[in-house]
Amino acid sequence: MKKTFRFLLAVVALLGIASCADVPELPYPTPDPNGEGGGTNAFSLPFTSASLNDFEVKTVEGVDWSLGSSYAKATGYANNVTTATKTWLVSPAINTTITSDDGVSIAFDNVLRYVKSTTDLKGWHKVLASKDYTGDVTTATWIDLNFQPVESTTQSWDFYAAKTVYLPAELLNEEKVYIAFYFQCDGTNSTTWELKNFSMQEGMTPDPIPTPTDVTPVTIAEFNAAAVSTEVWYELVGTASGIKDGDQYGNFDLTDETGTVYVYGLLAAKDGEKKAFQDLVAKTGLANGDKIKIHGQRGDYQGKIEVLNAYFIEVVEKGGDTPGPGPGGEGDGSEKSPYNVAYVLGAGNPGTTAWVKGYIVGTVTDKSYDSAEFGTTNASGTNLLLADAADCTDASLCIPVQLPSGDVRDALSLQQHPENLGKQVWIYANLEKYFGQPGLKSASKYRWDGNSGGGEDPNPGGEGIFSADFTTGECGFKAYDVKLNGLDYVWAVDTRYGWKASAFKDKTNIPSESFLVSPAIDLTSASSATLSFSHAVNYMNGAPCTTLLGVGITTSFDGDPVKASWVALDVPTWPTGSDWNFVDSGDISLAGFIGNKVYIAFHYTSESSAAPTWEIKSLTIK
Repeated sequence: MKKTFRFLLAVVALLGIASCADVPELPYPTPDPNGEGGGTNAFSLPFTSASLNDFEVKTVEGVDWSLGSSYAKATGYANNVTTATKTWLVSPAINTTITSDDGVSIAFDNVLRYVKSTTDLKGWHKVLASKDYTGDVTTATWIDLNFQPVESTTQSWDFYAAKTVYLPAELLNEEKVYIAFYFQCDGTNSTTWELKNFSMQEGMTPDPIPTPTDVTPVTIAEFNAAAVSTEVWYELVGTASGIKDGDQYGNFDLTDETGTVYVYGLLAAKDGEKKAFQDLVAKTGLANGDKIKIHGQRGDYQGKIEVLNAYFIEVVEKGGDTPGPGPGGEGDGSEKSPYNVAYVLGAGNPGTTAWVKGYIVGTVTDKSYDSAEFGTTNASGTNLLLADAADCTDASLCIPVQLPSGDVRDALSLQQHPENLGKQVWIYANLEKYFGQPGLKSASKYRWDGNSGGGEDPNPGGEGIFSADFTTGECGFKAYDVKLNGLDYVWAVDTRYGWKASAFKDKTNIPSESFLVSPAIDLTSASSATLSFSHAVNYMNGAPCTTLLGVGITTSFDGDPVKASWVALDVPTWPTGSDWNFVDSGDISLAGFIGNKVYIAFHYTSESSAAPTWEIKSLTIK
């Protein structure tokens, strides 16, 4: 049976704001769990415009909790000044005596805004409980109830249900328990946290978070051999690699001495907030090369083994985000001193972008690295094998190189150019796992024998400045959501269609706004620059594409697309807006931005009348 602990509002008094130096005696009656003596077995305190209903404010430093119209509010920002703050909002005493083993849950509505990359989201927004609080928050013993704060997805002041928290067994059947909402910020960064509709209820005890006895420690080889299951949890320890700057999801490789597995998204805690990987990185310093412990489940996507529903446990040993060379490794990754193949083999798939040199010795002719062949017979047109020696025939001493469609593939492909066999080439690409091996992906530039031009350059029309094949991954682009209105996301990568944006959910067009922003693209040494991309648009419902979609460029992006000064780019060719046919955008001159580092943005909006699907498969600047 579910019950609610209700504190009698008829006997509560108007709250006076108190500092730690001015602590009044607690006049609060304790609710009677059995409904005798005028009490009830319910506790519910919706804040009103007149009172915080006997909740006390205790501020150690900075700005107090305050009263808004029907809500309590905490922020360190006031009068255009951000003040370092530590403040508690403490409930009156609550009797937690219950008549069953169902436990007690705490629920409330809240809104949390202005979270930045430097915000300690969980550390600065806590729900705590104490049974020895006597008026001084600094001397009481507080138990952290593991509240999981979630930033507003709409960036509006609309309240939403907070994640439910639960009292531990040690706080049940106590005559007096105090609940506190703790808020903190520093002098440069403050969120705003608003609360209302606080209640406590018997029952709804959550499934326990797996303990070590519920989680099976395994090697990665054992994990890879296990059956697909969403019931069984595994503990994995390995070295992280392939973490990309700005990645919101936490997709990377995990390697131990027995093998490698792909982690498809890492949460900060079990059932934690999605797309918050950068918060975890900021809090833990997690980087490529770190040895970490995670829990997750065995998944499989189109034959690819993945760790699903993974959540972070701890950093076992710090490594570093700079790749380390393998035996015989050379270079620093610059154009003047590129990595050699030996370096890449020992780098651990760091996900960084660098110049790499090697000799073209063959290709991978089928779907696995076991099909590597030397020479030009049966040569693939979409990849290469590079080695440190032109006569190498040992696949373990080679790295596979993905050739995205476009100039790089047209120039380097052994299938198109068998005469390239044995030539030394410089390639600018991401150091990532490819065919299950250390390799290169998303190649965007190349040089023959390290020369920037000359008679052997197969691209005499000019070097490609930047290229991306989005069917292979994010390619350094990142989505920034401005308005979601209940959507989980707008942009996502699809291996068939590239970056794909849509705000259509549950058969409804959801009003939204989101930017897809490129990494910094260096035009400082370019003499000219032209942008083009392949895209498709459907479900415009008769409206022109440009009413909801646009492309912009800026030199002043700092992570907030709303504040950046975007210059709209005129796209010569838009799709029809009513089919899935990809079209080339046509050439878009970037002449006005030569000499700068720039960012390209694809701006998506939707309305209740139309939530189009926009797919962007590839992009080139040359």
